[in-house]
Amino acid sequence: MADNLAGVVKTTFEVNLDIPNIQIEHVEVDREGHYRMTVHSTECGTYCHKCGHFIDHFHSHGEFITLRHLSIFNQQVNIYFRPDRYQCMECADRPTTTQQPAWYEYRSRQTQAFEKHILLACVNSTVSDVSIKEHLGYEAVRGIIDRYIAKGVDWATIKKLEVIGLDEIALKKGTKILSR
Repeated sequence: MADNLAGVVKTTFEVNLDIPNIQIEHVEVDREGHYRMTVHSTECGTYCHKCGHFIDHFHSHGEFITLRHLSIFNQQVNIYFRPDRYQCMECADRPTTTQQPAWYEYRSRQTQAFEKHILLACVNSTVSDVSIKEHLGYEAVRGIIDRYIAKGVDWATIKKLEVIGLDEIALKKGTKILSR
């Protein structure tokens, strides 16, 4: 096997980004060693935000978005993406709608794959620890947790409680519980 590789120098390699329906246009490495990948969507069309019809009449590109993705070789990866905008020919005012790919949440600055990675990193760690280890702001980590973890319980879905566990919590150190 070594004979087959003698004299061969590979300057490229493949990495599965696990982001569906994109094409990579350009990759560069910045001064800090972070990867910046410019990509575009290969999906055509979206649903009109007003009438709900599927629209595929291309209008323009949206503003560039930078999204944090999973690291490669322990180096940060940023996806540089400009979503397509489509015009609805069904609505009288011909509104435009920005395509929303399934691999990131609107107004999030991370891909879904990266957000799931952050959630796993939170297991047995504090938000501060994850923030430091992943070079991500504390509020960004909290935002990811808030998007994925329910804040309340839908009691209508619970028919019967078999066992309830209670744990008393002292709000201030040294608080005494008075009994009569």
